[in-house]
Amino acid sequence: MSKEYNGWNNYATFRVANDILNGITFEDSVTIDDLKEIVRDVVFSNASGHYLLTDYANSFLEKVDWDELVEVYNTDILADKLNLQSKHED
Repeated sequence: MSKEYNGWNNYATFRVANDILNGITFEDSVTIDDLKEIVRDVVFSNASGHYLLTDYANSFLEKVDWDELVEVYNTDILADKLNLQSKHED
């Protein structure tokens, strides 16, 4: 499977992962709705009254591969938990 942009399915997914979700540590599994809520809070927190900006942002966010993001973050969470468990078992 070939990745289209810097290892992600598309540019929008890369930008959301890199610019908004990068650095957030999730302790439990996440859902698409969880990620969308975080992203929308960040993107639209200061956009009131800027309808053109809001329309463009919504169009961009529709292109995000939310399934890919959820898979990546949930895999990372599971790997972290397994790594912690194996450290405690030693």
